[in-house]
Amino acid sequence: MNTTHPAKDLQVLAESLASVAKVTKNLDVLIFGAGLGGLAMLEVLSQSEHVSIHSIIDISEDAPAFQLAHELGVNTSTDSSAELESFRGDIIIDVTGDASLRSKLIAFKREHQVELISAKSAKLLFDMANQELRSERTIETQNSRLSLLDCMLEITLQLESRPPIHDITSRSFADIHSHVHAISGLALIFDKQSKAPQCVGAIGENAPDCSEIESCQSCNGIILDACSRLSQKERYKLFKPSIQIKCQAIENCYNVALPLWQDTRLSGVLLFDIQAPLSKEQKTTLKMASVHLNMTFKTLDHFQQLEEMAIFDALTGVFNRRKFDMQLHQEVSRIKRMKNGTLTCGFIDLDDFKQINDTYGHQTGDLVLKHIATSIESCIRDYDLCARYGGDEFVILLPSDDAMQGSCLERIGMRILEKVANFDLVNAPEIKTSVSIGLVTQSGETAHAETLLKKADEALYEAKKSGKGCLRIFADEQFHYTPSKE
Repeated sequence: MNTTHPAKDLQVLAESLASVAKVTKNLDVLIFGAGLGGLAMLEVLSQSEHVSIHSIIDISEDAPAFQLAHELGVNTSTDSSAELESFRGDIIIDVTGDASLRSKLIAFKREHQVELISAKSAKLLFDMANQELRSERTIETQNSRLSLLDCMLEITLQLESRPPIHDITSRSFADIHSHVHAISGLALIFDKQSKAPQCVGAIGENAPDCSEIESCQSCNGIILDACSRLSQKERYKLFKPSIQIKCQAIENCYNVALPLWQDTRLSGVLLFDIQAPLSKEQKTTLKMASVHLNMTFKTLDHFQQLEEMAIFDALTGVFNRRKFDMQLHQEVSRIKRMKNGTLTCGFIDLDDFKQINDTYGHQTGDLVLKHIATSIESCIRDYDLCARYGGDEFVILLPSDDAMQGSCLERIGMRILEKVANFDLVNAPEIKTSVSIGLVTQSGETAHAETLLKKADEALYEAKKSGKGCLRIFADEQFHYTPSKE
């Protein structure tokens, strides 16, 4: 019985390998035994660029390691004598445990000055090599995760510039796809209103054209049906069986979904075809990506809410004074660069608003203010601006690339007067609403923000002085009076 201590075997093995390494960096190895031990040795040694496997030998042609050897292009044999006779390499590894073969190999070692490693030492070699391989894989995994975190950090740093969601989705999709080693993938975001999927990225084998997917009702139906099974409790979902999307544009299967949530709304999904089963590293990567992306989308939501709070009036939904002041200076600067452009500014003040509040209460007063805001917005163009300036006072900004005629301003003002007067409150039908309007227009040569506000305020004062429901326009250095609607 061999009573050699494993530690001593390890020392002998280390000395043997060291002696060979002094002569050459490459080792030529002959393996005896193609059972499970030989299979393990073959798997490990075949991954080393410094090891050349001469042959693997076993008495049985059905030995487990022979199939792998054939795949790797390693010579296999059942004739140990012939292989020994032709071997002029460095190391013989014996994992058979056969005593008679051991004696034969010891004799060969003495005659040809090769190193002989026993079954026990071979196991130690395998354990050492396997441990090193695991360490290398751990380092590779950590490097891969750090690389993914770098990508995610870069996206986070870009949040200050408020990138569109589809940009974040497509960028993240490409990074995650490479880190989970997916065969193919599809990145989709969903329209806020229609819920229709929009393709923002396709990678891998037979990657389809995104526009063709969006126009395919069959694809949309399959995608929406699959996404209806997603839950916020799951960082990712493994589909069994896979989702099969098949049409003229695409014929792919996807077995992993990474949902993208904005609060409780599913705003997008990343679909991947990953060879199952998922490894521990792939699961960790998907979880990391899910946490980061959903935090990113949540942060964007908060930014959007803060921006809306900063520029919108909470009661009426139109812009607030802060936004108006910003836009006024921008439009003045733009108009000054133009030859024929004009900029119109107008103050609109609700008549007798205090009386409405005192008589019917502030809730009714709020309804009236909302009606005024809606009426004004319905009478101006999409690129014009309406803002609540404060209390019961609103302001409008009407830029024009051409000289705006007084008759045009009068039509706009009269439409607002008529729209405001058309107010019917069920609980208080007797309430009659009207506003006073003061408008002023300046050309690019004379445009000045403070002057516009001052003249518009003066025009409003003239309108209020003339009675309820009046419009006054300041143009050509004089006021133009429009009859009261009373």
